[in-house]
Amino acid sequence: MENSYKSSSHVQMHAENVIFQKVEALLNIRFERNKKIYLADNAFTYMQPDFYSEEHCIVGEIFAHIGKPKKAQDNKIANDILKMLLLEKVTGKQYRKILVVCDAAEKKKLEGQSVLAESIRQFNIEVLHIEIDEDTQKQILAAQELQKMTNV
Repeated sequence: MENSYKSSSHVQMHAENVIFQKVEALLNIRFERNKKIYLADNAFTYMQPDFYSEEHCIVGEIFAHIGKPKKAQDNKIANDILKMLLLEKVTGKQYRKILVVCDAAEKKKLEGQSVLAESIRQFNIEVLHIEIDEDTQKQILAAQELQKMTNV
């Protein structure tokens, strides 16, 4: 592995890149990655979505996680949703808001019976499941296990 730190997220970053390419191919759109979008008149209030198209009014986040998420991961999803909603409020535009996951169980959970799932429905946020190859899945699971051991 290229990074010796046990809690390194380079595996997830690689998986996000794979997923990003699949999203572009599926939607047949070239997206900007991690574009810094200011949401207020200061240098600190901005978002950097995983994929963005001003032309097509699409904003999205990718979650390269497999298995039961920790509370902090649910909080990250909720925070990303708030940023998407703030983007709409600030710009006065309606965006196609997409959360992309690589775990079918996570998609099911985000469409389930929780406040987060209901928020996703009420705010018309799409949850898209993108399949990744078995090798990438194994790498993600191994990295998550190392992160679990390191971040105890």
